[in-house]
Amino acid sequence: MAKKKLKDESQISRQARWQRKHRALGLCVLCSLPAYKGWRCEKHYEQHKIAMRLRYIPKVRGRYKVGGVDFAKIEKEHLAKRKAADRKKAPVAKPAKRKAVAKKVVARKAPAKAKAKTKTVAKRKTVAKRRSAR
Repeated sequence: MAKKKLKDESQISRQARWQRKHRALGLCVLCSLPAYKGWRCEKHYEQHKIAMRLRYIPKVRGRYKVGGVDFAKIEKEHLAKRKAADRKKAPVAKPAKRKAVAKKVVARKAPAKAKAKTKTVAKRKTVAKRRSAR
């Protein structure tokens, strides 16, 4: 391919002249710091990367890694930690505790329901007495 022919200095704006001069000197075209990659300094390179990532969001899910977080890796680490924690706990103690707790809950719920029924019956009687007294 043939190289693009640049316009003459008199045909371009002063901003474009300034940018060409900075590129030739190896400086950032937006500020005067040394160029990092291409013709931008580290700060402006990162800003440009973020701006373009947000400007051109991929239409297909999972096509590109847009974010800086790898969720698959985090999930694997989390599962590994949980498995290690489960191994440390005593497996015999778990079922015994669960059964005991379940029995207590069932025993507590039954009397509570009976009390609720007697309260409602008592309320009905008092309401009926008040109505008959009128």
